[in-house]
Order: sequence, then C-alpha cells, then structure tokens
Amino acid sequence: MRWESGRRSRTPQGVLRSRTTELLFQEASEAGFAVHFRLRPIFSNPPDYVIINKPLDEAPVVFMRRPVEIVLSLIIIGATLAFGGVQPFVYSVVEIAIFAVFLTLLLHQARRGSVQLPLPIWPLFFALLVVLQIVPLPAGLVTRISPARWLPASVLAIAHPGSLVTLSMDPHATLLGLMKFLAYLGAFVLAAYVFDSHQRKSTLVRTLIFLGLFEAAYGIVQYTTGWQKIFTFNKIFYRDTASGTFINHNHFAGFIELTFPFVLAAMFYSFQIWTEGRRRGPARVDPATVSSAGIQTFFYGFLLLIAVVAVIFSRSRAGILATVFTIVFISLLAQFKTRRKAWMLGISIFLLVAVGYGLWIGLNPVLTRFEAFKGGVQYLEVEGRLSFWKGALGMIHHSPAVGTGLGTFRFAFPHYQTYMVNYYVTHAHNDYLELTTETGLIGILLLFVPIFVLLVKMVRSFLSDTRRYRPSITLGCIGSTVALLLHSVADFNLHIPSNALVFAVVLGIGYKSACLERKGETAPAKQASDHPVLSGRVHRKPGVIQ
Repeated sequence: MRWESGRRSRTPQGVLRSRTTELLFQEASEAGFAVHFRLRPIFSNPPDYVIINKPLDEAPVVFMRRPVEIVLSLIIIGATLAFGGVQPFVYSVVEIAIFAVFLTLLLHQARRGSVQLPLPIWPLFFALLVVLQIVPLPAGLVTRISPARWLPASVLAIAHPGSLVTLSMDPHATLLGLMKFLAYLGAFVLAAYVFDSHQRKSTLVRTLIFLGLFEAAYGIVQYTTGWQKIFTFNKIFYRDTASGTFINHNHFAGFIELTFPFVLAAMFYSFQIWTEGRRRGPARVDPATVSSAGIQTFFYGFLLLIAVVAVIFSRSRAGILATVFTIVFISLLAQFKTRRKAWMLGISIFLLVAVGYGLWIGLNPVLTRFEAFKGGVQYLEVEGRLSFWKGALGMIHHSPAVGTGLGTFRFAFPHYQTYMVNYYVTHAHNDYLELTTETGLIGILLLFVPIFVLLVKMVRSFLSDTRRYRPSITLGCIGSTVALLLHSVADFNLHIPSNALVFAVVLGIGYKSACLERKGETAPAKQASDHPVLSGRVHRKPGVIQ
C-alpha cells in the first residue's frame, strides 16, 4: 500500500519529501508498520511515496481473527435485540454459540500446533469456587463451612451418617449460573484474542457504537412519540420511559452506559488529530486532513448527545448519575493526557447543550423521580431497595464465606424478606450484595478485586501510552467499566445477559490494550520520542533512506 504525496519540500537528506508525509509517517508507525521513503530524483514525477511494509512488532499470527470477531459481534447484536437476552432460550443459544466459537478456535490452533489464548488465571479461581458449591461434600464439613446449611445438613448427618450435601441450596441453579459465567469468560477471552490496536480499527468496537446508538435512537422515538413497542411486542411495564429493546428502563440505561464511552473516545481520537494538525500548521499538515478530523470531532459529539439524551429519557436515576459522572471522569482523564483547554471547553459546552436540550424537551418527569429522594431513608424503605439490601445483609451474615450458591438468591431471599412479601423478589437491586449472598466474601473478592485492578491498569496505561488509537480505545473501556460499576450499586445489570456479555467484551478489550500489548514495551512513556525513527518504531534497512 502506498500514499501519493501532495506538496514537496526539500529534506535535510536532499530528498523531496511531501509536507503531508510527516503526519502519515507518524500515523503509520504508530500502527506498527515499518515506513520507508524511496529515494527519487529531485524533479522526478510522480514525487516520493511512502512504502508500508510488514508490522514491526512481529506479533504471532492470529488465526481466524476476522471470522471470530464477526461471529462475536453477531452474538452481541442478537442477545441485545432479543429483549436483552433475558429469555432462557435466548441466553442458552448465546452460551452455545460462544462455546462453539471458543472450541472451534481452540481446535484450529491445536491443529496448527500453537494454542495461544489470552486467559488470565483469576476468573478460574472464581469458577473453581462455584464448582465447589455444587460438588457433594460430607454433611459435617458443610455445616462448618456454611452455617446456613446447618439444619438440613445436620438432620441428614443424624438420619444418614456419611451422607453428602452441597454448599449450594440449589445445585441446578448454581450449575446454570456457572454456565453463564463460563460463557462470559469465553467472550472475554475471544474479545482479547481478536482485538489488535495495530489494525487501527475494530469490528467489535464499531458494533458496540452502532448498537448503542440504535438503542438510543429507538428509546428516544419511544419516549417522544409514545410508540411503546419493542418491534411487534407491546410493552406492559415502563410505558412512560425510554427502554429500547429492553423490558426494564434501568437495563436500557445500563447498556447505553456501556457503549457511549466509545463514542466519546472516538471524539477524543479525532480531537487529537485535529488539534495536532492545527498546531503544526498548513505548511506541515494537509489542511484537508485537519478539516476532516475537526468535522469528525463535532459529529461524534452529536452522536454522544443522542446517547446522553436517551439515558435521560430512560428516567433511570442511577443511570443518569452514572452517565454524568463517567463523562466528567473520562473527560478529566483525557484532559490530563492532552492538556488542551479546548478539550474541557468543548466538554463543558456539550454538557450545557445536553441540559438545554433536555429543558427544551421537558425534564419535569425526570426531575420528579429525583425529587422523591427528598424522603431520604423513608423513601428507600417504601420503594423496597433498602429492605432488599437489609435482607441481603442478613443472608451474608448467615453464609459469610461461600454464600448460598451462585444463582440461588431468588430461592434463599424469601426467608429474609420483610417487605412486599406478596411479591417474588428475584434480585437484590445491588449486584455487589447479590453476588456476595450467592458466593460469599471469598467469591466477591475473587470476582471484583481483579476487575478494579484491571481498571487501575487501564487508567495508568491510558495516561502513559504515547500512541493515539490504542489509548482512545482504552479510554472507552475505562468509561464503560466505571459507568457499570457505579450503576451496579443500585441495580442488577450484571444479571442481564446482554449487558453482562458486553461488559465481559469491554474488559477483554481493555485487558488486551492495557496489559498484553503493553507488556513488551519497556521504555518509559515520558522518555519515548514522538519521532518514529528515534523511538525505534521504524526499522532502518540497508539501501533505504528514511
């Protein structure tokens, strides 16, 4: 592949060199390619060319990367459009599809004699804990590990000495929960396997952006026109809110939270190219390139506005708060990296436009839901969340170590339910509490501590990475992770298959960009030169003047 240059200027080596070449030179080298300038006579026609050769990193060949990425994207689309994948048939098909892709890739690599899958060790410990919950153990041992299982285990021990029981109060439900977790883990591994920042494009990221914008536009249409349908299905609940293809408006907001940070990341990426081109001036950078980057910056800002308005129309209080905090947080991170006042000025204008548009449309229904917080603890008690949280804490008190079994909250909670006793409560409306009741303190630490550690690594990688595309993707992963972790305090998005699947994919992309791809980079970021040759990103070859 080669680019034809525009204007020409004499370089110190005496070679005619395009004024747009320098930017192309840097961009191509950032993408991991060797860039060389072919020596030509001063008055030659056509002028100099940029020759792009094989990648510099000499990374191992990624087998079936493109097909796996397409199939994984289709799985995400299918799970999202099918009511968030909450129906047993849908999430069963999703699990089977992910396992099939994973095994096909594994067999394909095995036949080639090289099995290379980015599988970290920490999720396996959590999976082993869940396996332990469904393995029959001596009744006496179970009573020591899980006091909540004392009565049935002790009765069995007296009636049938040497009898075996499980730590989980419903092994079948725990087995189903384990299958879901393994499917999400498979999606994490596949996302980390197929993502490659050197390609400077990702089908997975594009899918998340397009799908998030589709859901946002769908929700806006529902809210503004009163057309409360999910395709041909008439909505029964939440008919006065935007919910997209989701049944629950909170889960709709959670899905938008997972996708809109990548829109903001794309805006940040275009902003960097735009401001860098303006700083260098038309004498060194093609004005058309700068103008295109500027237009893209404003275009992504418009798309971001659509996503934010959709979250507002969902009337999800936790979703709105998580969205606002995430925008501010990742915008400040971007400001620390770019250190340009224009960035924060643009974000401030964007927030003002979003609020102004909301006031013009009418935010009274949204504000009314926030005004309910004036009741304080009493309101939370009446709403039910506080009562659910107190019951969950009671469950944790009786089963602190390993919990009642993954996926068993709905069966164990009735013994602790003190409010809305005529209703069947299936979730605690707090992912952290619910997972602690099911897997104990050991499980919650095994699951969430590595996620928070990965989040810290992504932040550090973003601030130290000297490239443009990869840190922009990392910024999107940071925003998605922060938003969902915040929203999980007051809801159960991690128990919605489509949202949990996207969250696993986002973590996989973040793991690849912030950990695996950075592992071989030993030079400190602050000392790394921006010049492709000086930084070592471009190889010099004999007989070629660079």
